[in-house]
Amino acid sequence: MCTATLERRVQILLDPAQYAALEHEASVHRQSVASLIREAVDERLKRSKQTKVEALERLFASADVTGQPIVWEEVKDSFERDYLRDLP
Repeated sequence: MCTATLERRVQILLDPAQYAALEHEASVHRQSVASLIREAVDERLKRSKQTKVEALERLFASADVTGQPIVWEEVKDSFERDYLRDLP
């Protein structure tokens, strides 16, 4: 990522252990802590988008397979259970 395209500054507070772990990880990969944090943000946003795409694909697939009307409450409950199961 080119720093010339970076336009927003964000301040976060980390405890000493978090920052030390980030510093170590950054040094192992020969990058800055800021770069490591940007990568983590990008990965989180990518995962969030992928989860939404997978949910839509699953919804469409269920309609194609059964040929029956979708009972939204059942589908919603199933999606929520799967989403919550995958949270750390």
